[in-house]
Amino acid sequence: MKRAILTGFEPFGPYAFNPTQDIAREFHGRRVDGVEVRGFVLPCTYYGAFELLHEEMQRLSPDIVLSTGLASRVLALRIETVGKNTMHSKYPDAEGRHSCGEPLLFHGKPRYRTNTDGIALVNFLSDLGIPADVSEDAEGFVCNSLIYLTAKEIHEESLPIAHAFFHTPWTDAYTGKVQLEEGKIVIPQYRLRKTVEGLLGFLSLDKYTRKL
Repeated sequence: MKRAILTGFEPFGPYAFNPTQDIAREFHGRRVDGVEVRGFVLPCTYYGAFELLHEEMQRLSPDIVLSTGLASRVLALRIETVGKNTMHSKYPDAEGRHSCGEPLLFHGKPRYRTNTDGIALVNFLSDLGIPADVSEDAEGFVCNSLIYLTAKEIHEESLPIAHAFFHTPWTDAYTGKVQLEEGKIVIPQYRLRKTVEGLLGFLSLDKYTRKL
């Protein structure tokens, strides 16, 4: 049986909730399409998030790492394929670090890519009736740092791990709990759940992992 780590984030900035926190907790301990899932909620910090994930990767030796993050402005689920060596956000992270373009790692490579085929993932979700986009710009907040540092470790250590990340908008589970600005949307909660279930099964198919 294959093993997967599914990560979400704690609430951040002005938000008291985070749908990715709840989805990681919901799937913890489940089996999905022959994949044993361990869900973890990461601190919303530039370095601490990956430090916790790194510890669990060493402990569990997973076949899959599927990470999720909230991006309240996206209009559909968005597969992120690139992490950049930068820190930048209008929000400080949970440790109070307010960064405006500093590198994550001095002398680090400008970017690292996830090792899964983003277009194939989007096409798969489309076949499930789930609108999704593919992106090469995860911006500069904690989600970007997690992508960069995770992809860097998998690449440099040649780890046999299928790695993917997606952003989600808010879901209707938070209607009435969160004040959304004009132009922001919510998606059905079942769509987020179906996305996680689908991607875990899809990522267990090794042919969709690229050799970097």
